[in-house]
Amino acid sequence: MVLTEIFMKGVFMKHILSFDVAKGKSVYCFIDELKNVIIDATLIEHNKSEFDKLYSLIKDYSNLIIIMESTSIYHLPVENYFRSKGIDTIVINPKLVKQFKDTLNKSKTDKLDCFKIARCYLGTIDNFYFKNDEYFMYNPLAHQYWSLVEGQTRLKNRYKQLIEIVFPEFNLIFNDLYDDLALNFIHDFPHPVLFVNRRIDYLMNYLKDKNGTTKAYRFKNKVLKMKELASNSLCFVSFDSLQVQNLVQTIEMIQYHKSEITKIKNQLIEEMKDKKLFKIINSIPGFGEFSTALFLAEVGDITRFDDKYQFISFIGIDSLTSQSGISAYHGPISKSGCKFGRTILFNVVTTIIQISAHADKTNPIYLFFRKKQSEGKHHYKCIIACSTKLCKIIYKLCSSNCLYENK
Repeated sequence: MVLTEIFMKGVFMKHILSFDVAKGKSVYCFIDELKNVIIDATLIEHNKSEFDKLYSLIKDYSNLIIIMESTSIYHLPVENYFRSKGIDTIVINPKLVKQFKDTLNKSKTDKLDCFKIARCYLGTIDNFYFKNDEYFMYNPLAHQYWSLVEGQTRLKNRYKQLIEIVFPEFNLIFNDLYDDLALNFIHDFPHPVLFVNRRIDYLMNYLKDKNGTTKAYRFKNKVLKMKELASNSLCFVSFDSLQVQNLVQTIEMIQYHKSEITKIKNQLIEEMKDKKLFKIINSIPGFGEFSTALFLAEVGDITRFDDKYQFISFIGIDSLTSQSGISAYHGPISKSGCKFGRTILFNVVTTIIQISAHADKTNPIYLFFRKKQSEGKHHYKCIIACSTKLCKIIYKLCSSNCLYENK
């Protein structure tokens, strides 16, 4: 049998099962790499019996590949099912799919979309895919972290507003209203009337126990200040008011968010710490254990990119360029890639600059920042330029499997 005949019989041919995923259901189609339709667009409910039936239809085909775009959390059951069967399962960046769809027919239906996703895979390059990625598999955990941080920010704003209503003098007692000592105290004594008549030694011992110290006298001045401020407070709500109840509930929600955020941080670090790319990126000054783990959960396996420019483009800090004839315009960054990966990178660069300004002034990122400043660049543009340089360093180290060394 000649090679062409073998190929046409599907021995070497790829077979693509493409999903347009929604909440609780998907539309799928099954085609080969020549775009011949084997199974037309079909609706499938997200349950095991339905997927077992589908698997029985496709399992005997060679070179099976499952394709879907990332859709919040809804693609996860589909992805995990086929990964458990040992089939190559690829999750495509939805922005890449959108760009591809925009070049095709503008009509939009679920049936058309599943074919367009399959054609997107056949017509594009692999480096924007997350194919059996040992790092990106933790992306849902990273998204849970960002969601908790966003919720925590809203809660802190509400907490601050309620403090101003109930007892604004709390701001003068605690340096940080969000640390555990302040949260515990305000939770148990949310209104000045609740501690103004308390004995000094009682309050000192309370703070001692909550702070985990054996020396209660350390809190004597703080307690005296509390009682003085409480006795002169212009608080206009009663201790059993709705605002006080809301303050207590808000503190409990803040404490819950803090606990969950800590759990996710510890889990990400524990899962990632022995992986090769974690050790490499963590060796770069400015990257702590958590920022390293979170960055990898967002960007996935960096070695999948063909070069540093593809990596920079994926992060979304490549500049938009418009050229016509001999004129060229370099605009702002595209921001079309990994939003949270970009956020982490900017934070790391900012940390490097702040630390290096008072300590290691030989850091190449810091020196590059000062160089851009001396050229009269705006601070934000300096940060972007440094982030691009850091991306290049990260890519070089990861692709060559080397730890960072400051020369």
